[in-house]
Amino acid sequence: MSIEQEFLKKEIIKYGNLLITKGLVTGTGGNISVRVSKDLMMVTPSGMAYDQLISEDLVMLDLEGNIVEGKRKPSIEVNMHRAILKARSDVNAVIHTHSVYATAIAVTRQDFPPVIDAMAIVFGGGVKTADYARVGTWELAENVVEALGNKPAALLANHGAVGVGKSLAGALDVCELLEASAKSYIYASMIGKPVVLAEELIKAEQEDMATRYGQKSGSQYGIK
Repeated sequence: MSIEQEFLKKEIIKYGNLLITKGLVTGTGGNISVRVSKDLMMVTPSGMAYDQLISEDLVMLDLEGNIVEGKRKPSIEVNMHRAILKARSDVNAVIHTHSVYATAIAVTRQDFPPVIDAMAIVFGGGVKTADYARVGTWELAENVVEALGNKPAALLANHGAVGVGKSLAGALDVCELLEASAKSYIYASMIGKPVVLAEELIKAEQEDMATRYGQKSGSQYGIK
């Protein structure tokens, strides 16, 4: 095993524990994967508590689903993870959660409209809900890939949510923002009708934040 692969295993375990502490999953729920190389991925094992995991419990597979390393059974949602990694060359990490508020929206099988400016900036608009399919099936994997499109988040009908990113840190940020946004949306729906942000405003917000927010280099974002 390479030093890089050992590091990725430790990172998966670290982020698995963060899912618990941040309330994004309970028990052995949810799952995590990372891209190891163009053709390889690593995923959490099926039905094992995050705080009990050791490096040897993680499973390495090729993107066709063949186990390359590991003695454990991979996550029941391994099809979803490999389908996303096959479809999205820009994605290196996938986190599937069962967070309460995002799942509440998913249970309605409605898409989550862009009602918060942070959704406009990070998600590029609203979040689609993938059509329902049974857990672990290839049909569910295909539905999630379709719902994601080129965006970083999707909901899974009657199930939960998924966030993707270039890194585990990025994917976790997506999952946290999705849950916080869902909570605000549900609360707002209790006191009135949430106002959906217009498409032109979403585009303007994205363009504006690309130049003004954060510690970005001037050469990349047009400012010093």
